[in-house]
Amino acid sequence: MKNLLIKAIPHAVAIVLFAILSAMYFSPVLDGYNLRQGDINQHKGMSKEISDYRLLNGSEPLWTDSMFGGMPAYQISVVHSNNLLLKVDQIIKLGLPGPIGILFMSMLGFYIFALCLRINPWLGIIGGIAFGFATINILYLGAGHVSKVNTIAYMAPALGGLILALRGRLILGTAVFALFFGLNVSANHLQITYYLAIMMAAVGLAEGIRLIIEKQFVYLAKAAGLLVLGLLLAVLPSMSNLMTTYEYSKFTTRGGSELTINPDGTPIDASESKGLNTDYILDYNFGSGEQWSLIIPNAKGGESGAIGNNKELMTSVPKQFKEQIGGSNQYWGEQRYTGGAFYFGAAIMFLFVLGLIFLKDTLKWPFLLLTIIALALCTNNPGGLNGFFIEKFPMYSKFRDSKMILTMIQVMAPAIALLFMDKVIQGEGLWGVKKHWLIGTGALILVGIVLAVSPTITGPLMSSSELAQFAEIENDSRVPAEQLAAYDEFKTSLMDVRASIYKTDATRSLMIFFAVAAIVVIGFFKKVPGIALIGVLAIVVAADQMTVCQRYLNQDQVKGQYLSYVKPGEGIVPRPADVADKAIFETEKINVAEFDAKKAKLLAAMKTSHLYENAKSKEQMDQVASFGTLNLNTQYRVATLGDPFNDAITSYYHKSIGGYHGAKLKRYQDLISFHLGKELQFIQDTLKSFADVTQLANVPALNMLNTKYLIYNPAAEPIPNPYACGPAWFV
Repeated sequence: MKNLLIKAIPHAVAIVLFAILSAMYFSPVLDGYNLRQGDINQHKGMSKEISDYRLLNGSEPLWTDSMFGGMPAYQISVVHSNNLLLKVDQIIKLGLPGPIGILFMSMLGFYIFALCLRINPWLGIIGGIAFGFATINILYLGAGHVSKVNTIAYMAPALGGLILALRGRLILGTAVFALFFGLNVSANHLQITYYLAIMMAAVGLAEGIRLIIEKQFVYLAKAAGLLVLGLLLAVLPSMSNLMTTYEYSKFTTRGGSELTINPDGTPIDASESKGLNTDYILDYNFGSGEQWSLIIPNAKGGESGAIGNNKELMTSVPKQFKEQIGGSNQYWGEQRYTGGAFYFGAAIMFLFVLGLIFLKDTLKWPFLLLTIIALALCTNNPGGLNGFFIEKFPMYSKFRDSKMILTMIQVMAPAIALLFMDKVIQGEGLWGVKKHWLIGTGALILVGIVLAVSPTITGPLMSSSELAQFAEIENDSRVPAEQLAAYDEFKTSLMDVRASIYKTDATRSLMIFFAVAAIVVIGFFKKVPGIALIGVLAIVVAADQMTVCQRYLNQDQVKGQYLSYVKPGEGIVPRPADVADKAIFETEKINVAEFDAKKAKLLAAMKTSHLYENAKSKEQMDQVASFGTLNLNTQYRVATLGDPFNDAITSYYHKSIGGYHGAKLKRYQDLISFHLGKELQFIQDTLKSFADVTQLANVPALNMLNTKYLIYNPAAEPIPNPYACGPAWFV
C-alpha cells in the first residue's frame, strides 16, 4: 500500500500542477472574461439560426439558411447527443472551463503518453508542459480554433496506447488507445486526426517489423486483432458525425466540381477537380527557412505587426527612416499573416536531435522519417514532396493550411527528447560512449553559435515580395541616382533592424542550448542526482516555452482593459447590431405574424441556455431574441459589400448570401466564382453613380437568391432591392 502511494505521488503532482498552470495562464477566464477569438465570433454568427431552432424545438435542424444562401449544418453546429465520449471529455478535464480545460488536457494527455513509453513520471511532467505550451496550442486557442486544439490534446495519449499495446501491455494499451483515439475523433477536427493516423501507421509498421524480427508472430497477430477492435470501438461513438461529414464532403469545395471550365473559360485541371486547389492548400504554409522558427521563434520575425510597436528596436533606427521602418512588418516570412511562430522549445528540440542520434529505441526511426516529411510538407513549395502528396497521397488534398502537419513534431519531439534524457539518467539505452555523446552535444552547440552570429543563414531578411519591390526600383532607369542611394540606405536600415530581431532570439536559444548541454553532460558523468537534473530541466523548459507563449497571448492591459480578453457579457454577441441591421429589423418585423409572442418564447428558451448565462443586460438579451425571431421567421437575404464570403457575423442577424466556412458547397462556390463575385463588384463599381435602383436589375444571380438588402456601410441605412425574386422561383 505504501509503495502504491509513493508511486502515485508524481501522478497527483502532475494533475495538480497542470491544473494550476492552465488556470494561471488563462486566469481571466475564471473571472468571467472570454478570450478575444475571431473564429469564435464567426462561429457565433454561422450557428445562431441553428442554435435558436435547437432551443425552441429540442431537435437538430441539419440545415441553415443563414449562410451562403443555405447549407447543411453538419460541420457548423450539430449536437450528437448519443456520443457518450463527449461527456467523458468533460469529466477528464475536471470541469475546467474553456481554454483552461483544453490546455490542462494537452498536458495531461502527453503525460499519459510518457507513461506509456515508460519514461520517468517526473520527466513526463516536463513533457506535458512542453507539449501543452507549444505555441501551436496557444496561437490556435487565441484565434478561436478550439476544436483543433482539443483534437491535438488527444493525439499523444492515443499514440501512446498504440505503442503500449505493441510493447507488451496488450489489454491496457488497447484500452488507452481506444479511449483517446475515440476522444480525438469526437473532438471533430479531421485534419488533425488524419495526421495522427499517419503517425500511427508509421509507428505501427515499425513496431510490427520489430516484432517480426524478434519472431513474436503470435503476439503481433493478437495485438493487430485487438487494436482493430479498439479502433472500431473508438470510431463508433462518432459514426453519425463521420458518416454525415463523408456524405457532405463530396458536395463541398473539398470534393469534385460539376464544371469542366474555370470562370475565365480555361479548362479545370483534372488533378485539382477532386480536391482543393494547390495554391489554396499551401496558402498559409511556411516559406523557405521558416522551419527554423521551431527553435528560434523570431527566425522570420515571429508575429505579423509593425516594427514600430517595439519601442526598443526603434531607438537604433536612423531618424530619416523612423516612419517607414516603424510601419514595416516585423515578420518577413512568406505567410500572408501570422499570429506568431510555431515554437516547440529550444531545450526540447536540442534534446530531440540528440535522441535521434544516440537513442537505441526503434521508435526513433519512424519518428525521424516523419520529422523529415513534416518539415518538407509544411512549406509553400508546390513541387517536390508537396506536389506528390497533393496529387497521389489519399485524401491529402482535402485539407488546407497543411503546415499543421507540424503537430506530428509537436508530439514526437518531446517524446524522443525525454526518452533520451531518461536513458542519460539511467546510464543505459544509448549508442556510443561518453566521447561520442560529448562530440554530439558540442556539435549542436556549434550549430547554435553559427545560427546566432549569422542572421542570413536561414534566408534573406526580407520577404520575396519586398525583395521584388526593391529589385523593381533598383532596375528602373528612371529613378534618380540620389533616390536609389536613399532606397539602398533604407533597405540596409530595415535589414539591420530585422537582423537585431533575429539575433536577440537566436542568442536566447543558444543560451538555452548551453543550459541543456550542461544538464546532459552532468548527467553523463553522474555528478548530480537524477531528480535534481530533472528539476533544473523542468525550470528551463517551462521558462523557455511559457515566455514565448506570453508574446502571443497574455494578460497585458491598456487602461485597465485586457488586450486578449473581452469583459464578461461582451462576448455573448459577435458585434452589436448596427444602424443597417436595425433599419432592416424595423422594416421586416411587421411581416412576422405574432412577433412579440414568438420573441417571448425564444427569450424564455434562451434563459435556460448556458450560451447566455453571462449576458450583461436584459436589453442585450431582448435584442438577441428579437433578431433571432426575425431570422427564424423571414426569408429575405442580405449582401454586405466588401468581403461577404469571409464574413459569418452578418448571419447572426440576417440570412446572408455570404458567410465564412472551410467547407462550403462546391456548387455555391461555383456560383460565387462565375456570377456573385462579378455582380457584387458591379454594384461596388457603380455605387457612386447610383441615380436610382434600376441598376439592381443587372444582378440576376443576387436577385434570384432573394437579396432584398445591400449593406454598403453598416453605419448607414441599407439599399433596398426591389428586384429580389422572393423566397422561391421557377427555373
